Amino acid sequence: MSIKQELLTILGDQNVSDLNAERKVYSHDLAPLPSEVSWLFKSTPDLVVRPKTKEQVSEILKIANKYKIPVTPRGAATWGYGGAVPTKGGILLDLTGLDRILEFDRKNGLIKVEGGVVWQNIINLLEGSEWRLPVCPSSSPSSTVGGWAATGGLGYGSLKYGRFVDNVTQATVALPTGEIITIDKMSTPLNLEQAFSSEGILCIFLDLTLRLAPKQEAEEPFLAYFYQLQGALKASFRVLELTKPDTLVLRAFGFLKARRDKTIKSIEDAESGAILFGLYNGSKAEVENWMKVFRDVALEFGGNVRPSREAWDEWNERFYPLRIKKWGPTVLTSDVLIPARALHDMILYSWKLGRESGMDVELEAIFTSPEHVLYFPLFLSDERKPLKYLTHTAITKKLIDEAVKHGGRSYGYGIWNSFHFKKSEPERKKEVIRLKKQLDPNSILNPGKTFEARSKFGLALPAPMYSLFLDTLWMFGKVL
Repeated sequence: MSIKQELLTILGDQNVSDLNAERKVYSHDLAPLPSEVSWLFKSTPDLVVRPKTKEQVSEILKIANKYKIPVTPRGAATWGYGGAVPTKGGILLDLTGLDRILEFDRKNGLIKVEGGVVWQNIINLLEGSEWRLPVCPSSSPSSTVGGWAATGGLGYGSLKYGRFVDNVTQATVALPTGEIITIDKMSTPLNLEQAFSSEGILCIFLDLTLRLAPKQEAEEPFLAYFYQLQGALKASFRVLELTKPDTLVLRAFGFLKARRDKTIKSIEDAESGAILFGLYNGSKAEVENWMKVFRDVALEFGGNVRPSREAWDEWNERFYPLRIKKWGPTVLTSDVLIPARALHDMILYSWKLGRESGMDVELEAIFTSPEHVLYFPLFLSDERKPLKYLTHTAITKKLIDEAVKHGGRSYGYGIWNSFHFKKSEPERKKEVIRLKKQLDPNSILNPGKTFEARSKFGLALPAPMYSLFLDTLWMFGKVL
């Protein structure tokens, strides 16, 4: 019996496909793979499978181990680093069929969901209850719970409630061998801290139990426009000092004119608008006081505080940072976690990169704590111009290099950022490699990523050579 026949026996005709058009759909994620480097990887899977149960996931992994063929797990593929893209073909495991909300414990504020559940569905379910999500990603309308667990877990709400992993009591995962286990903070051979942000190379999240936050007496979003980015930046730090927001986001745009003027040397000179928005929740008295402080701070730094209706509109649109894509058609980004004190310099550096490359820029910074910021500049490119687009892809390296200089790191690695892992998190890289060898003896689960970029030929791309290649691309792009 062939691999396909074995999979058909488990999943049925509708959930196994080797059609070329369908396989091509799964050959990229948010960021298209440049054709000039696609020959290094077999990004098109040989088979696409869509399990509906955790038992089916287990059986698929056991078959993959039997034949020693790679398996690439995939949620909604809203990430842009190649984490859900095959490097050696094999089986593409579409996990969006595991989309059930299994339990909602209203008394204790717990909800158990499968890994393929979209965040927005949980938000909708909780609307009429006394509970809310403590944290959620900026891609909530389309991203999955298991996908966010695998790729980061910092976002809206982290300023008050911490990381996603801090709000999970336990999870059921499939190990690369197909064994299904339940993990928590203390479990072995794998615990929640190790599984989270492992990018699908150590396990597959089948279900997770989330701890919810009680809805507060009062909840109010805030919004202010600033004609100068510098004013918004100063206001954000003062707001953090004097109040306790659930979420605080700085979003800047309009670098078009600044990018063309090479005499501009600082953020203060750039003609860029910015907005500062977020949410307060707490007692009625607390929220009223914090809102008053926010208004005073915004006015002090040249802000235009907007009425409640506009603040609610912006808050309800917070999940759509890629609205910039309408000017695209292609968006390049590189999420980095940086010290808050480095935000000014990182914004200035992003503006510099946009000017050098001819790309327009929108910036978003989510404060994940008073000391740290999840920073993701969005650069507009055009994949229809292959050579120029290829040179633009080097921008991720430039941003991560700069973040590391300031004591930050890449928010994720995938294929394209894998050579930054050692520089950003040397001890964690050692642990991930150890766990990979222990849990995945046949190296079948999402191979060639995170701690190495390994081509379809079985060769790991040397970090110095890959780094030199990207630097050369960038220099070439500046003269195109």
